[in-house]
This record gives sequence, C-alpha cells and structure tokens, in this order.
Amino acid sequence: MNIFLVEDEHWALAELVELFRIYEAEHRIFAFGSGDEALAAAYVNTPDLVLTDITMPGVDGLELIKALIGVHPDLKAIVLSVHDQFTYAQQGMKLGVIDYLLKPVRKEVLYAAIDQTLLHITNDTKRKTERMHAAVAQMLLSSESPENEYTSTVTGSLYFAALLQTKVHITEVGEEDMLDGSIKSLFLTQLREQDIHCIDVGAKRKVLLAALDNEHLIAYCTSCLQTLYQQLTRSGIQVHMGYVVKQRGESLHSSYTSLNQMIEEQRKFGMSTFVTPDTRSVEAEIGEIWDRARLLQNFITQGEIQKGKESIHSMVYELKHHQLTLKQLMMFVSDLFYSLKYNLHASSKRGTRITALHEDIHVLQEFTTYDELSGWLTRKVFGLFGGQTPLDQKPKELVPILLNLIHSNYQHDLSLQQFAAEHHVSLGYLSRLFKTQTGHTFSDYLIRHRIEAAKTLLREGARITDVSRLVGYEDPKHFSHVFKRIVGAPPKTYAQRQKRKFTP
Repeated sequence: MNIFLVEDEHWALAELVELFRIYEAEHRIFAFGSGDEALAAAYVNTPDLVLTDITMPGVDGLELIKALIGVHPDLKAIVLSVHDQFTYAQQGMKLGVIDYLLKPVRKEVLYAAIDQTLLHITNDTKRKTERMHAAVAQMLLSSESPENEYTSTVTGSLYFAALLQTKVHITEVGEEDMLDGSIKSLFLTQLREQDIHCIDVGAKRKVLLAALDNEHLIAYCTSCLQTLYQQLTRSGIQVHMGYVVKQRGESLHSSYTSLNQMIEEQRKFGMSTFVTPDTRSVEAEIGEIWDRARLLQNFITQGEIQKGKESIHSMVYELKHHQLTLKQLMMFVSDLFYSLKYNLHASSKRGTRITALHEDIHVLQEFTTYDELSGWLTRKVFGLFGGQTPLDQKPKELVPILLNLIHSNYQHDLSLQQFAAEHHVSLGYLSRLFKTQTGHTFSDYLIRHRIEAAKTLLREGARITDVSRLVGYEDPKHFSHVFKRIVGAPPKTYAQRQKRKFTP
C-alpha cells in the first residue's frame, strides 16, 4: 500500500519516517512537508492511507483529506493534532477519518492505530476485489450477464487481456494471493496496482486484465507477460498463454471468446505455448506417420506385441518431432482409431456401426507429455484388439487379450494360470510367449503397470494409503516397498518431488 506521512514540522516528520521504517518491507512510505506537496504527489502515487497533521500552512490536514478522497474515495486517514477539540474530531468524522491521535502520541499507540487501519484497508479491499472479480468473471464468461456497477466502466475502457492456462491446478503453482501478487508486480513499473486484476475462470485458468490509459502501453504489457511466461516455463510448469487488446466499447465476453479460441487453436501439445494476435498456426505435414499406423495394425493382428509397442513409440516420437498443436493431434488420434476399428470390424466380418468407430479422445486435453500419450495409446490399442475374441484364436493372439485384462483389472487379483486354463493353453508356453512379446514376465508387467497408475494418483495429491488400495495392494507397507524398488524412491518422497516441480 501507499502510505502518506504529512507534517510541516521538519523534526516531527523525520521522527515519523523513522518510526515507519518497520512498514517499508510491505508498503511504500512517502513523506511530505506540506499538504500542497502531498496533494500534488497523489496524482502520481495514489495513497491508501494518509497520516497528517491538522494545522499546517496552505492546505491544512482536513482540507488535504477532503481533496485526497476526491482522488481516491476509498482512502483511509488518521489525523495528528495538539488540539483536543471536538470540532476538529467532528469534521474529521464527517470526512471519514478513521482515527484522531493527540500529540505527543506514544509509539505503541501509533503502531496500534496504523496496524488496525491497515488491516481494515486490507479486508475492505479484499471484499471489494472479490465483488468486482465475481462481476467481471460473469462479463467474461457470458454474453448475457446482468448489468452491474462495473459494466459501463469496463466496457468503455481499453484493456490488455491475457489468459494463463496451466496443466495443473493454479493453487499447485503457488498460493493464490502470492501468485496474483507476483503477476501484478511484473506490471507495476508503468501501471497502477488498482488497474491490474487477476481473475480465476477455472481451476487451471486465470485471466489477467490491465486497464490501459493509452495504446502505447500494449508493448510494455506484452513484454511483462513474456517475462511471466519465461519464469513459469523455467520452473518446469507447462503453460499456455496469450493475449488480446480489448478495445473501448468492445464487450469483455467478445474479447475473452476470441482469446480463448486463439489459444485453443494454436496451443502445442506436450510443451508450453505463447500466442499473440499475430501468431498464425500452420499444420505439420504428418503423412509419413500413417505408414507406421498401417504397420501397427499388422503387428497387433499378428500377435507381434513387442513390435506393436515399438511401432507406437516410434509413431509418438515422430509426432513429438513435428510439434503438433493439440487440435491437430486430437484429429490424428481420432482418425487413427477410426481406421483401426474399421479394419478390425471388417476383418472379423461383423456388422460395422459407424457410431462405434469413433473414440472419445478428450482425455488428451489432460495430458502434459508425449510419454503419457504413448502409454495411453498402448493401452487403448491393445485394449481394442484384446477385446476381440476370434473363434480361431492362436496362442499368439491371446497376449493382447491378456494385456487388456491387466490394463482393465490391475487393481484386482489376476492369475496367469487361471487365464491359461480358461483359454486351453499351456501355462509355461503362454508365460514364455508373454515375455517374448512384452519384454516382461506377467507378474513384473502387472507390478509395473500398478506402479505407473500409483504415480499418476500421487501426482494428483491422493493419500498413500488410498493409492495403495486403489492399485491393488491391501498392505501400504508392502506397496511402499514395491514402489521404492521400481521407482527408486518411497511414495512420500516421490509425491513431494512432484509437488516441488510445480512451485516456482
């Protein structure tokens, strides 16, 4: 906050400055020898709290307070006076003076009055900010939001509007108030704090609105936003960020809709993205990747599991190399599953329902890495083929079915011996075939799949005892032992490391 100290006696002002050094860490202190100086400075640095003497040459204390309230209606004031006169106190109360202190004032009395006033300002500002943010959020998200006390001001103003979208909850990036404060601090060189607003529009989305006096500040705001983007990406946080300029007379909802669409069209998959109004998205040429998709189908239908996995990994590697947008990736994956399902249905001579050929791929929006994509594709593809039960099954064709069983039921007790008996195949032969095709024994593959599922749950903040049960381990101690053997660290340590990754 900005605190003005106004006192015409030189030594008294010097003493006040010294007493207020304890507030310098969190507030900006300005000292003035006259009411005229303070009033002139208020047009450059708007005060939140003013502590002023009453009797001064020129503009006196009460006149100063009245004039400052005209500049900043929410101003809080405390007056100092050697006069214990009811008239002064009465005039001060009418102006909204929050306290009246008699000189000489004891240090502890002064500090108590200042602390109480600062707390009052903080609480009052928080309530007003929350009310404004709720109203502005409505204007952002709806074209039919009801008129409110901010509508005409916001619509008629020039704004720099930015959208910050992370792949984790905003609160995982940092404490909400601290994060907002850090964002605002980047813009304070040329903007006033009261003109900058950080508004949550979802658990993973935040809008920054900065009111601009003129268009020359757009370049400055763009530079500040780029600095924020660099800070977050250096911290290992995947973020998609972009901005538009809301012109005077343009609705906030219209600007936000354009901004949101711009980011959705151009944000990259598996990496951070900074989008400007001039950015143009160009789709990558991925025709050669379809050759790998055709090979993948052949490998899976022939029971060549290991080759199928390698084909998926190679395909994902090529996708990563081309730095696809999420939109293009989702289209590719959707077409891939359509093709796989169509050919699978055709080869099984079953009736094909077009509606059944499309795969729900919206889960891709939650992924942050190509490793997640690779694991998900592997499970879905093997689940797709493993879900089929051809009449003339060959032992080699049982491995996809077995993988699908693991991926779908890993939290339950699974028996390779029971599976072999149900499908009339030798346990030893099936065991050797599974290891040949996957590179792991049945039990090792099951354990590793459970641990991967556990890692996901731990990253999402689940308790270790719950994670243990959810992935198939009734004994949390045994789970922790297995987890440490596979990952190299106990579950608690792993979870703590993951949380630190998202803290700048």
